Amino acid sequence: MKADQDKYRNESLEALFKNSLDAIVSIDANYYVVDINQAFIDLFGYSLEEIKGKHVDEVMNMGKQDSANTESTAAVLAGEHTKEEGIRYKKDCSPVDVLIQGIPIMNAGKMVGAYGIYADITERKRTEIVLQESEARNRAILNTIPDLMFIFDQEGIYLDFHATDKSLLAVTPEEFLGKSVCEILPEDLSAQFMQCFDRVNTTKQTQVIEYTLDVPSGTKHFEARITIMDEQRPLAIIRDITENKQAEDELQIQRKRLENVIEGSNIGTWEWTRQSGETIYNETWANLLGYTLDELQPISVKTWEMLTHPDDKHISNEQAERHISGELPSYECEYRMKHKDGRWIWILDRGRILTRNTDGKPLSMFGTHTDITERKLIEEYSRYISFHDSLTGLYNRSYFDEELKRLDTERQMPVSLIMADLNGLKLINDTYGHSIGDRALQSAATTLKGACRKEDIIARWGGDEFAILLPQTTAKRSLLLCKRISDHFLDICVEDVPISIALGVASKTDPAISLSEILREAENSMYKQKLTENRSTKSAVLKTLLKTLAEKSFETETHTRRMQEIAQNIGRKLNLPNAELHRLDLLITLHDIGKINISEEILTKKDPLSTEEWEMIKKHPEIGFRIARATEEFAHVAEDILAHHERWDGTGYPQGLKGKTIPLLARITAVADAFEVMTNGRPYKKALTFTEVAAEFKRCAGTHFDPKLIEIFLSLNNSN
Repeated sequence: MKADQDKYRNESLEALFKNSLDAIVSIDANYYVVDINQAFIDLFGYSLEEIKGKHVDEVMNMGKQDSANTESTAAVLAGEHTKEEGIRYKKDCSPVDVLIQGIPIMNAGKMVGAYGIYADITERKRTEIVLQESEARNRAILNTIPDLMFIFDQEGIYLDFHATDKSLLAVTPEEFLGKSVCEILPEDLSAQFMQCFDRVNTTKQTQVIEYTLDVPSGTKHFEARITIMDEQRPLAIIRDITENKQAEDELQIQRKRLENVIEGSNIGTWEWTRQSGETIYNETWANLLGYTLDELQPISVKTWEMLTHPDDKHISNEQAERHISGELPSYECEYRMKHKDGRWIWILDRGRILTRNTDGKPLSMFGTHTDITERKLIEEYSRYISFHDSLTGLYNRSYFDEELKRLDTERQMPVSLIMADLNGLKLINDTYGHSIGDRALQSAATTLKGACRKEDIIARWGGDEFAILLPQTTAKRSLLLCKRISDHFLDICVEDVPISIALGVASKTDPAISLSEILREAENSMYKQKLTENRSTKSAVLKTLLKTLAEKSFETETHTRRMQEIAQNIGRKLNLPNAELHRLDLLITLHDIGKINISEEILTKKDPLSTEEWEMIKKHPEIGFRIARATEEFAHVAEDILAHHERWDGTGYPQGLKGKTIPLLARITAVADAFEVMTNGRPYKKALTFTEVAAEFKRCAGTHFDPKLIEIFLSLNNSN
C-alpha cells in the first residue's frame, strides 16, 4: 500500500513538474541535477546540457563572486528546511530573489531524489508562502499557484484537487473526492467536461473551455485547460477569469462608444482579423472617397492599390511592415487616394495590431483613415509662401540663400550668377503709384522666367532686384542668357511705360572662391551697367509720362511751347543767365507732370469740381516734386514744381509760401501758365481777350501774382 501511495504521489509530482509555471529542478539522492523544466531554463538561462550532473549548490551559486558562506540549496531539497528565501544567480551572473522549496521523491519509504522549486518572488511579488510541514509538502508546488487544479480518472471521478481559494469551489472540499463530474457540476457543464476528456484522450492535445458557474463567492467566469497525465488521467487547471471577462465586456462597451464617436467625427475605420482574412471598412471610409460602401464591394488589396496614388503605395506598406515586425508600436503615414470625382485627396492612415499569437504574428489589426486634404493644402501653401515672394511668385531671398549654400560645391562647377535690377522703379512708383510699380515687378518676373531655363533658380532679391542662380553653367552660356533676357525686355511695357533691366553676371570656376563672393561680383557688374543706362531709361519713362499726360489733359506740346516763350521773355527782361533760362524751360515742361495720377474725367471735367476732386487736383505739385526728385537730371527743378501754385499773399498750395519765399522760376511759371489758360480757355471756362487778361492780371497783382512780374509781362506785351 505504501509503495502504491509513493508511486501515485511521484506520478502526480511528475505531471506537475512538466506543467508548472515555476522553475523546477529534479536531482538525485546526492543532489546532482537530473532534469529541469522549461520554467527553470527561462528563469536561470541554463540548458539541461550545461548543468546536468552538477551539484545543485554549484549551479545555483555559479555567478556568485564570493564563494565563502555559500548558501545551500541542497539542504532545502533534502528536506532539512521547509522553505528558504534567498538570492541565487542566473547564467549571466545577475542575482534573483527566489523562494526555494524541496520535495523528496520516495521509493519504499526511502528518498531516491527530490524536486527543487524556485519561485521568482521578485517578479511575482510574493511576500509570504505558508507551507505546512509533512502532509502539506506534496502540495508545495500547488500552493504557489492561484488556479484550481483537479485530477480525474478516465471515468471523470475526482481523484485529487488543489484550491488556494476555497470560495471558488462549487461544493465543499469534502464533497469532491470520489465524486464524478456529473454529480458535482450542472448537467450541461458536466457534459462539456466529459466531451473534453474524450477529445484529450483521443487527440492527446490540450482542450480549453470557458464557462460560468455559481460558487460561494458569487457568479464567476472560469477557463478550464484540460490535459492528459500519465495512465490517461485528465488534469484540469481552472482559472478564475471573471476580471478578464469584465474587462472584455468593458472593452466592448468602450469600443462601441469609440465607433459612435468615430462615426460622428467623419473618420473612416478598417479592421482586419487573421481568422476571416478580410478587412472590414465602415461606411465613412467609403464616403471619404465619394463612394458608398456597396459601390466598392468586394474590397480587396487590389481595391486599395487601385485607389492609392502610384507614388505613395510604398509608404503605407513600409510603415505597416515596421509595425508588424515590432520596430514601431503603431504606424502612421500620409498618402494620396483617388476620389470618385477624379481628384487626389490626402489621407492620414493610422493603425496598430490589437492581438498577436504566441509566435508574434498579428491576429487582428485596427486602423483609421482621416481626410487631411485641407491641412495638407495649408501646409503646402505655408511651405510655398515661406520659399516664395508673395508679389512675383519667384523664390524669395531666404530660399535663394539656402540654395547658394547647397550648390556651393565643386560638383556643381562652373556655377554662374546673374544679378538684375529693374530700371526706373522708383520713378514709376512716384508717378503712377505702387500698384503700377508692383505690376512692373510682376511683368519683370514673368519675363525673366520666360527667358531662363527651367533648372535656373530665379529669386526676388529685394526691392527692384532679382538674382538668378545657374548651376553647371559656364560664363559664356550665362552671357548668352543675359542677351536673351535683354531681348525679352525690348517690348515690355506697363501703362505704356517701357520696362528695362540692368544685368550683371559672374561665374565661379575656382573652388576656393565662395558663391557669396561671386554674387558680390555680379552685383558690382550690374551697378556699372545701371549707371550707364539709368539716365536714358528715366528719360524714356519721362517722355512716356508727358505723352500720357498730353493725351489725357490740355498739357500739349503747343501749350508748353507758348508757356516757354512767355517765361523766356520775362526771364530775359530780368537778365537771368542762360543756365537759369534753360532751367526755366525744363520747369515749364515738367510743371504739371504730377497730374499724371489724376483721372482724365477730372482733368477734362466741364462742370465745377467737387471738394474731393479739387483736393485731388491740389496734390499734383507734390506728386510732380516726387517724380522730379526720383530723376537725377530733373531733381534741380523739383522745388520749383512744388511751388508753382503758391500765391504772392500766401494763400496758395501746398506749402502756403508768401512773397519772395516763393522760388522766382515758380513765380514766372505761374504767370505764364495763367496767361496760357486764360487766353486759350478750358472746357469749364471760355477764353479771354488780351484786354480782359490784362485787367485780371492787374486785379490779382500783389495777391495771386508777383506784382513786379505782372508789370514786366504787361510792359512786354504792350510794347508788342
